Amino acid sequence: MAKVGTLLITIQMATITTDKGTYQITATILPTDATEKTLTWVITNGMGKATVNSLGLVTAVSNGTVTVKASAIDGSGVSGTLDIVITNQKILVTSIVLT
Repeated sequence: MAKVGTLLITIQMATITTDKGTYQITATILPTDATEKTLTWVITNGMGKATVNSLGLVTAVSNGTVTVKASAIDGSGVSGTLDIVITNQKILVTSIVLT
């Protein structure tokens, strides 16, 4: 059984510039004959906030930067990260106090 030797996420920095916009991350798994090509995706919210689904689709929540990590689940310990800058998210006003 061939394990993942390399996980390539070729873009180092990405941006989401539309409100609630998305960004699809593409990861290349090498060698091509790796038997288990499933990845887990995890977001580390920094100054910004986003979500990521099981296919690497990131959805913006709030402005700032987040880091997405893809990890092979085959026990090889191979992973890759991508920083995403999020801008232009609308912030809804929840209350106004007049004095």
